[in-house]
Amino acid sequence: MSKGLFLVFEGIDGAGKSSQLQRLAARLRAAGHEVLCLREPTDGPCGAEIRRRAREGPPLPPQEELDLFLQDRRENVAERVLPALAAGKAVLQDRYFYSTAAYQAARPELGLSPAEVVSLHAWAPLPDLVLLLDLPVDEGLRRVVRRGRGDAFEERALQERVRKNFLALAARDPRFRRIDAGRPEEEVAAAVWDAVRPLLEEVQA
Repeated sequence: MSKGLFLVFEGIDGAGKSSQLQRLAARLRAAGHEVLCLREPTDGPCGAEIRRRAREGPPLPPQEELDLFLQDRRENVAERVLPALAAGKAVLQDRYFYSTAAYQAARPELGLSPAEVVSLHAWAPLPDLVLLLDLPVDEGLRRVVRRGRGDAFEERALQERVRKNFLALAARDPRFRRIDAGRPEEEVAAAVWDAVRPLLEEVQA
């Protein structure tokens, strides 16, 4: 590629982001592209603390959690995303600030809208494409349970608000491509490729 490409996968829990990201990474590598796969929260100190508290508790206060997400993201962008893009790599990332906006704004105790959370990221590089893997909440939660992550059905109300926030963000941002993630994985992968291919043609021109 003549320049880097920044692709972000978003969606509710169980939407298949990680598996579709790996499928796309394999296809890009097979075509000769250098690919860097990332996720947020990261494995750095702030990201690890977010994951630990989500897994073990006690829950982080909303503002403290948001601050940790912002710090983790600043480090990820500075240390990984921007250098990889400057080197002409394709950066594929599982969640970005859109997830923070969708999830944090779904917590009424924080008192922020999705747009207000997005506005805190004026410093962050915008992705070339946001692949929103969308499916009904009940199906997403069924997948989560099948993967052995416990009884996630208690989270249904939260996930409904998160999905609503994602769809609202997508309606306002032309970088988003909504993909029906309720279909078989091969069909979803084909839809992802159809969305990405025009961008590859642009950066290779």
